[in-house]
Amino acid sequence: MLVALLKNGQSFSLIDGWTKEQLMQLRKTESFFCPACQNEVILKLGTKRMPHFAHKKERACPFEQEAESPYHLSGKTDLFHWLKHQALNVQLEPYFSSIQQRPDLAVVADRVYAIEYQCSTLSESLFLKRNASYKEGGIQPLWILGAHHLQKLAMYRYKLSRFQWLFAQQSISPPCQPMILYYCPQAKQLIRLIQPIPFSSYYTFSVPIVEKLEKLCFQELLHFPSVQLPSLFWTEWLAQKKKWRLTFTMYPSATNRAIGSDFYSRHLPALFPCEAGWPVAHGYLFETPPFIWQTYLLLFLQSNDVYSLSSLYVWLKEKIGEQKIVLRHLPLAQAYAYTRAVYEYIDCLSQLGYVQWVHKKAIRRVKEWTYPRTIEEALFEDRRLLERIKRKSL
Repeated sequence: MLVALLKNGQSFSLIDGWTKEQLMQLRKTESFFCPACQNEVILKLGTKRMPHFAHKKERACPFEQEAESPYHLSGKTDLFHWLKHQALNVQLEPYFSSIQQRPDLAVVADRVYAIEYQCSTLSESLFLKRNASYKEGGIQPLWILGAHHLQKLAMYRYKLSRFQWLFAQQSISPPCQPMILYYCPQAKQLIRLIQPIPFSSYYTFSVPIVEKLEKLCFQELLHFPSVQLPSLFWTEWLAQKKKWRLTFTMYPSATNRAIGSDFYSRHLPALFPCEAGWPVAHGYLFETPPFIWQTYLLLFLQSNDVYSLSSLYVWLKEKIGEQKIVLRHLPLAQAYAYTRAVYEYIDCLSQLGYVQWVHKKAIRRVKEWTYPRTIEEALFEDRRLLERIKRKSL
């Protein structure tokens, strides 16, 4: 906490250029109060952390959402100075009494934005409650995660928890794709994780844009930058697909056993079809891995009959009801339904020559799916199909 009230009700900020000696002298003569709960707070001037206010242990503040670490205090300060340098109308730790919320920062641009720099974990229910409060107050929340949450596994592969996915926010302009923002106060870098494409429930591929905070302007946090998927992205995806094939049967989850049972009932080989398990732009709408939801789609299209898209959607909805397919909960990115990802996948199959559009709302399969009978055959066909996908620039 960096802002408190003096005895006379005047706001007092610790980032206004005070020296430690000045603050020590002021602490002897002045009392400080929380702008939200009105309880007295302590001015702490230790050697390991920057000066800050803290509530007394016996007087917990109902509006204080997390214990502030040095990492959080430093990041919040950086963001404040960055916005101030752009001549924006910015406030540090303002208290909105009408909705009883106190964000880290508030910025007035085309609208009022509440910037929350989230360094600790919080429950989904509290996250939703805070977002709802901002919306009710006509305030647009903008969430930035502490970069220590981000686990990078390879150049384009990350481990994202369900908690981190909550913070996927849509850009305010097309293509309205989600983006997760991170800030590291140690490196002074803002990380924009754009175009996240899940490979599994936790592993996600994405193109990161890492820039020094001072090089960015506020508006760049609100728009989705356009990027091409680099060649190495596909190389890493294929390598992960190979690993997934080699380990899938070794660790059978309940979902894996369920889909295996569906395979068996249709007299299909146990290995997944090579046409399943590929990235599509809106695949993030599914929490279930693309291997599984795409395979269920292929299971439905087992003949050369004409299939309406509506019948396909009904089939997938049944699997969702059976909990064999799980949709991702994205409270800040609700512009599209999961059917958009399905449509993209069907269109991909069309461009690869597996299905034809009969008309805008119906398709026919014109080429059989590839069901490999050995792991060697599966890996070979995966590589061959990837080359076709790259040539088509899908």
